[in-house]
Amino acid sequence: MSKAPKSNPKRDRDFEGQHEDESVILVFNQHPVIMRWPLIFGMLAILVGILPAIAFPLSNVPFMIFGVVVLVVIIYWFYHWANWHYSVYVITNQRLIDITQRGLFNRKVNEVGWDKVQSINYHIKGLQATLLKYGDINVQTYTGEWVLESIHHPAEIHSRLMEASHSVNSWTPPEN
Repeated sequence: MSKAPKSNPKRDRDFEGQHEDESVILVFNQHPVIMRWPLIFGMLAILVGILPAIAFPLSNVPFMIFGVVVLVVIIYWFYHWANWHYSVYVITNQRLIDITQRGLFNRKVNEVGWDKVQSINYHIKGLQATLLKYGDINVQTYTGEWVLESIHHPAEIHSRLMEASHSVNSWTPPEN
């Protein structure tokens, strides 16, 4: 007689360290506008790298320098893109998790349970933030303040955070 495999329905989104009875509500990261300065600096480096080729058009050395500059800029851009892409915030029905990636081998994970959250606020500051719809979300906890910086559509994310916080904090144990 063969045993049937245990039915363990696959959850929609799983992550390392997820609790058995925990479900993911939302996963999001910062607005891509945070990558504007690396993009600007990279473009400036490419412009500076092309200047020797303009000044000495008959020599091959300036073109090799330009090729090296372009390669370094591409690596620089990839580094910043990877940091942005792999740094995420996870909202679950039990906690808020901040995963911050810095470089290829440096990952920092912070989490706070919804029972420790005191208040959640958001702030959209300036014309650029208003036009591009990004802002900061402040989560006040018993241990300090978390600032989720440059979040796309902070009002919507704030609303989802508040829903998750209220659903946990309004739960009462059943009476016997």
